[in-house]
Amino acid sequence: MQGLSQSDKIKSEKEIKILTQLGLSKDEAHVYHVLLVSKESTVGKISRSINFSRAKIYGIVDNLLAEGIVVEGNKHPKTYFPVDPKDISERKLKSIQKASKLVDEQLAPLFKSKPVDYLETLTVKDMEIFSQVVDMCERASETIDVIAAILPSEMPRNVCRAFSDASGRGIKVRMLFPDKETNLDLSRLEGYFEVKLAKSIPAAGIILIDNCEFCVGGLDVPESENTLLGMWMNQPELARLARLIFDNLYDSAETYKS
Repeated sequence: MQGLSQSDKIKSEKEIKILTQLGLSKDEAHVYHVLLVSKESTVGKISRSINFSRAKIYGIVDNLLAEGIVVEGNKHPKTYFPVDPKDISERKLKSIQKASKLVDEQLAPLFKSKPVDYLETLTVKDMEIFSQVVDMCERASETIDVIAAILPSEMPRNVCRAFSDASGRGIKVRMLFPDKETNLDLSRLEGYFEVKLAKSIPAAGIILIDNCEFCVGGLDVPESENTLLGMWMNQPELARLARLIFDNLYDSAETYKS
């Protein structure tokens, strides 16, 4: 920016700041700005304009070429010219939109989920059990296995929604319900579920996530209005036992056909 008036320098500095907001480094922004003003230039002319060494400019130009921000012009002498800054802006916007979508899908659930202390055990009761189930579904990355003592129509809506969201993320969800010889209403469960019915299920439930964490729960006095008690555990060896119990009951049950 040698030989510029004070007002032109201020204007150039503002324009260079815009370029850095588009993701260019300050040095890249200076080189690109020279090309933007001159429309086409050699490394020598760029060097004289902003007082960068030729070696430094060659390195910066190589980066800008790789990013598709400048393109080569003449061969002798070798020149470079800039792409339209609107193209850079549109590419940046698409990149931000894509990253924002990934944040919503992958990072936001991590922020919302409770920290998991491995080899942890937690006692829960009443509605805390259902809140724990929802949190577990949000953490699931591969599988969810469920033995339910109650039917889907009797589950809290937020629990059904958590199962549905997990299915929508591609999580494999297997569910075992008691066969009460009535039509099974799955309208609250949206997505794909592998569902079976068992003639005999204990008055308790279990949910197993990714074969590593699980929660068991039931009434402290079966067939009563007493407190609903549960225990959440992140114990790999106990989770393996829970998986064996689930598989044993699930494999012997009848596949539900709607």
